[in-house]
Amino acid sequence: MAADQEDKRTADEKKLFELIEKGSNTNDAVVAHVKASKVKIDCLDPKGMTPLQLAAFRGNKQLCDFLLANGADVNSNYHENSYSALMFAALSGNPEVTRQMLEAGANVNHINSVNRTAAQMAAFVGQHQCVSVINNFFPREEIDYFTRPQGLEKEAKLPKSVAPALCRLINFSNLHPVRRLIRQSLKDFPYTSSALLQQMVRQIAPVKIVRLLMGLEYV
Repeated sequence: MAADQEDKRTADEKKLFELIEKGSNTNDAVVAHVKASKVKIDCLDPKGMTPLQLAAFRGNKQLCDFLLANGADVNSNYHENSYSALMFAALSGNPEVTRQMLEAGANVNHINSVNRTAAQMAAFVGQHQCVSVINNFFPREEIDYFTRPQGLEKEAKLPKSVAPALCRLINFSNLHPVRRLIRQSLKDFPYTSSALLQQMVRQIAPVKIVRLLMGLEYV
């Protein structure tokens, strides 16, 4: 955590924070500045906040995409009050940015200096949509388990290429019956083979994934 309030940022780092602070109208300027100055993507302001955390707090999904794609640490823990990017996203009240942090691997169990998680912080300020997104999110790691051979298995139950699409399907907000069945299958059979699940995944991904996500087709 950042212990002092002295601003040790370079001029380029200060400019990066200033541009993000101005909102989405400066997104192009932020991208250009990062590319031109080669500023450290996880530089810190005097309170230990990173550019990603600030962008998440502003609910700026496009800019968060850019920062994450360029290596921003979604679990940076240098903020003076131990606030994470997920906490800032949840406090912003933007469910999509909250989901974005989760999909990037944000730790839902991280607690801040007042011993609250991101979901608890969001609930405290009345951001109930963000609370729902966090509490209903199915972590990618639990799907990745099936992409690795376990024990005496010679092959994994699922190909790695399927994992991202399957994760999006399970966490999609539309309560499609297939989504619910897959989610429950993974919960009920975390350490055993689910033939039905394997068959469904092979049929669904990747050809019909988009149509299924929109709830237009039952396969």
